Amino acid sequence: MVSDNPSSSDAMAQTSLFGGVGKAVGKTPAKKKAPTKQPSDKSPKKAAPITSPIAPSQSEDGRHYWSVSDITGEIKRSFSQHPVLGQKVTVRGELSNVNPSSRGHVYCSLKDDGATLRSVMWASRAARLPFTPEDGMEVFATGSIDVYAPGGSYSLVIERLEPVGVGALQLAYEQLKAKLTDEGVFEAGHKQPVPVFPQRIGVVTAKTGAVIHDMLRVIRRKCPQVSVLLAPVTVQGQGAAVSIAAAIKELNNPVYALDTLIVGRGGGSFEDLFCFSEEPVVRAIFESTVPVIAGVGHEPDYSLADAVADMTCSTPTAAAEAAVPDMGAIEDYVAASAQVLGRGLGAALTTAEQQLDRATERMVQAVLRHRQQAEFALKTAKTSLASAATQLLPPYQQRLAHLKESLVALSPQATLQRGFWMLQVAEKPVTTLDNLTEGQAVQLTTHNGQATATITTITPLSP
Repeated sequence: MVSDNPSSSDAMAQTSLFGGVGKAVGKTPAKKKAPTKQPSDKSPKKAAPITSPIAPSQSEDGRHYWSVSDITGEIKRSFSQHPVLGQKVTVRGELSNVNPSSRGHVYCSLKDDGATLRSVMWASRAARLPFTPEDGMEVFATGSIDVYAPGGSYSLVIERLEPVGVGALQLAYEQLKAKLTDEGVFEAGHKQPVPVFPQRIGVVTAKTGAVIHDMLRVIRRKCPQVSVLLAPVTVQGQGAAVSIAAAIKELNNPVYALDTLIVGRGGGSFEDLFCFSEEPVVRAIFESTVPVIAGVGHEPDYSLADAVADMTCSTPTAAAEAAVPDMGAIEDYVAASAQVLGRGLGAALTTAEQQLDRATERMVQAVLRHRQQAEFALKTAKTSLASAATQLLPPYQQRLAHLKESLVALSPQATLQRGFWMLQVAEKPVTTLDNLTEGQAVQLTTHNGQATATITTITPLSP
């Protein structure tokens, strides 16, 4: 707004801005005036009086001046009373030097080919921006001009910021989509399988309206055994994204023991459905340990919740259809399968019985054949053994008889029959004279009886 090299017209604007009465010098030559009488040298010249809403100060030497604060205050007052700058203005320009502060304020500059305008958006406004301001982004910035006296600068205090050529929500959608894509949030590897036979289903949607009634009707028709837990939320407008994300996180509590979550709402404009594309909702679905089915809007609608969910359906009713099996159809299928299975089992049983009969017959024949072979082998072995015994036994029998005769001849009884006597003392045989004493009673045994005698004389044999 302020050129580095002001023209005469700029000087005129600045003069009028401060309310002064001095005349600016323009390009149009001034009209010639009639010569006036020259004042005498004794009459001093007096300067034209300067008018201003504030009175100037006077120095010790009588010089009039304004302080820096006076001038800055005049500038600020002039801005506030200006027919354009004194009200809200919309400025089109390119964002540069975008610098979000730790307190949430966004400091930046708006520039075009000819100038740069410092700008700021306070945290209370910046927090409601659906997109992230970036350097190089062309925008419409609506706000008011403010003079910052301590810094001697002016800036545009932005109240509303809109991208040029694309809606703010569409830009926010594309920015978040690009960010989460880089993080891999939408990759198929993160998606969980949805249970085929759930027992408990959680539903995140509005508690009133046709959507929840249609979903419950579908679930009860297809699978009345399933229990449904509704987490009522706001599904559009301010605070909707926070409400939806909080409900998803709450239903992930193990105390509810849910098998599947359905997140959705009926159709609407892009703006109506935008809360399902906000980061809190997308993060909550991504972090959910319970598989999530998204059914947002109608067939053409597509939100980032659809992109991150484990299963996506065109409508919330379709999501309810996909969440539960059709128990009626399953029962019909099971009954038909049982009939087919029964017929198949009957045929298989008949075939198995026939195979068992044939196998039993083959086994019996094999057993009989092996028995006959064993009996023949046993008979042959007996014959061979008898033949061998006939040939081998006579020599052994003769030798055994000879040994028997030798043993009989050497037995004590045979010796006694040859005329020998056996001398015993106390029923023990006496084998040496050392065991006898004179006058000792002894027993004498022969082959046909015993006798008792007394030892009268002991005479050892001479060596």
